[in-house]
Amino acid sequence: MPAPAGRLLGGSSVVNGFAFLPNSAANIEAWAGLGNPGWDWTSFSKSMSRFGLSGSPKAAEYSPLQLTIPDEDTEWPRVWRETLAKLGFPESTDPFSERILGSVMGPETIGLDKKRSFSANAYLSDSVRSRSNLTIWPKAVAQKILFEPETLIATAVQVFNAQDQDTSTVHARKEIVISAGAINSPRLLELSGVGNAELLQSLVIDVLVHNPNVGENLQNHPMCSLSFETTGGDGFQTIDKLLRKDPEAVAAAQNAYAKGTGPASRSNLNVLAQLPLPDSIPLGQLLDRITPSDTKTIDTIAKAQESFVHYILTSPSEASGCYMTAPGFVSFADDGSSVPPPPGTSEFFTIAVHLAHPLSRGSVHVTSPSLTTSPNGVSIDPKYFSHPLDLEILARHVQLTEMIAMTEPLSSHLKVGGQRGPDMPTPGGFADLQVAKDFLVKRAKGAHHWTGSCSMMPRELGGVVDHELRVYGCRNLRICDASIMPISPRSNIQGVVYAAAEHGAQIIKATM
Repeated sequence: MPAPAGRLLGGSSVVNGFAFLPNSAANIEAWAGLGNPGWDWTSFSKSMSRFGLSGSPKAAEYSPLQLTIPDEDTEWPRVWRETLAKLGFPESTDPFSERILGSVMGPETIGLDKKRSFSANAYLSDSVRSRSNLTIWPKAVAQKILFEPETLIATAVQVFNAQDQDTSTVHARKEIVISAGAINSPRLLELSGVGNAELLQSLVIDVLVHNPNVGENLQNHPMCSLSFETTGGDGFQTIDKLLRKDPEAVAAAQNAYAKGTGPASRSNLNVLAQLPLPDSIPLGQLLDRITPSDTKTIDTIAKAQESFVHYILTSPSEASGCYMTAPGFVSFADDGSSVPPPPGTSEFFTIAVHLAHPLSRGSVHVTSPSLTTSPNGVSIDPKYFSHPLDLEILARHVQLTEMIAMTEPLSSHLKVGGQRGPDMPTPGGFADLQVAKDFLVKRAKGAHHWTGSCSMMPRELGGVVDHELRVYGCRNLRICDASIMPISPRSNIQGVVYAAAEHGAQIIKATM
C-alpha cells in the first residue's frame, strides 16, 4: 500500500498537516511499563515541555520550533465548544496538557510570520550548518549499515548520492543513529541483515542478527470523516470554494495570506476534541469477551497493550477517540489523499475521528534485497481492524460523531436533509451499530501516523531497541524516530516525535 513521505530535508515535517499535540501521561507511563526505565512521564515530560507557543517565555527560553494557535475568525470554533459542553464534555484550555479531555484548539507548526516551521528550518540554522563537524547530503539515500562480521559492530553506512550518481561509504567514529521513520528504519535494518532470518534468507540477504520483531508491531490510527452540508450565513463561511479551486476564492486566499490572515495562513484543522465514549453508549461485557483474530504479536506484549486500552476505555478521564473538524468538505481516496467537494456550490462542515489507541498490529518488510526508490521494494500491511475491538470502539465514536452533529447549537447550522459525505446513511442511521461498522469497513483510512515497527521494549517482548535506543544483537547502532514507540501516541504524532527526539538526544549524549 502507498505511504506518503516527505522526501526532502526535514522529512514529513515539511508536508504534514501542522498539528502539534503532546502525548497523554497514561500513554507514556505505558511505554515505561513495558520495560523502558527513563521513559516515564516525569522524565519524558521534561523533553515535551521544551516546546511552547511562539512568543511565550517557554518558547523564548529554548524551543527552536515555532508554534502558534490560529486566530478564530469564524463562529465554528465557538459552536464546536458549546456543542460539546452541552453533551458534558469540557473545554481543555491547555493544549500542552498531559491529559486533554474535551474540546481543544490545537497548536500548529506555523510561525508568527505565517510560514511553516519544520525540523530543518527550526534546528538547522545558519550557525548550525556552518559547524565543521556537520555535513548534510540532501540528495543521498542510506542503502545499508555495514558491520564487522564477527563482532557485529556497526562501522559505516553505504550511501547513494543521487546528485553525483555515486555510491560511497561513510565511516562512523563513534555510533550510527538511524532516524528514517517507521517505514524506512526497519527497511534499512533488514537490508543490512538485521531482521527475521527466514525473510532475509528468502531474499538472499546475509543474516547478521536474527530478530523477527523488526518491522512488526506497526501501528497507525484508523480514521474516517463525516461531512454535513451547512446552512451558510455570516460567520459560518467554509473553504469549499477554495477546495474546488475557484479562481476568485484562490485569489482572495492569496491576498489574505499576504496580510497574514485567511485560510492559507493556517491548516483549517486545529479545532479538535479528545473524547471518551459517553455513558449513553454502553460497552457492556464487550471488553471481557473479545479476543484478537491475529495472534502473531507476542502474547505478553499483546496482554500489556490490551490492559492499557482497557484502562483507557473504562476511565471517564481518558480519551479513546480524537476528533478533528474542518470548515469544508473532507473525504479520502483509497490511498489516503483528500478528494475535492462534490460539484456545485454546497458548503460543508466535517468531523473526522480516529481511534486513539488501536490494538491492531501490522507489519512492514522489504521485498527486494536492495534499496530502490520505488514503492516495490517494501510491503506495508497495516492490518486495520484485525483486532475486533478496534472496529467496535471506532464504530461507537462514529455514533457519537452523529450525536454531536445532531446537538445544538451545531445542528442548527447544518442543513436539514442536506448532502452528506460518501456512503453516510440518512440522519440517525448510525444509531444502528452495524451501519456504523459497515461504514467504517468501507470508508476508514489510515491517518499516516505510522509508529512501532522498531519498538522500544525488551527483546523477548517483541523489542528491536532497548530503553537507550540501542539495536539488539549488535553494537554502535541506535534508532531514534517514530518507529521506537511501542504504543502509538493518542493523537497526531508530530509533537511526540519531536519530544522523543529531544529525549533520545539526551540519552545518546549521556551513554555514548
